[in-house]
Amino acid sequence: MDNKYNPFEDKTIHTTQSDNNTVDYSDRQGFNDVIKHYDAVNGFQNPKQLNQTPRSLRQIIRWSIIINVSIFFGFLI
Repeated sequence: MDNKYNPFEDKTIHTTQSDNNTVDYSDRQGFNDVIKHYDAVNGFQNPKQLNQTPRSLRQIIRWSIIINVSIFFGFLI
């Protein structure tokens, strides 16, 4: 009985699935005011990256991040 089924050697089980079916929600818009309000409350319309914020606020946000991280590491030391 050398031909026992081994699931670790079964090539049909261990196939890699592609992950190309992701949807970009950055341009999502609600079709009425209730959905727009719900999206705003839950953060769907908030900028997720620094380059999505207005150019005038980028330096302020960047420096506030640097200062906060420096204070955190200062407390750790």
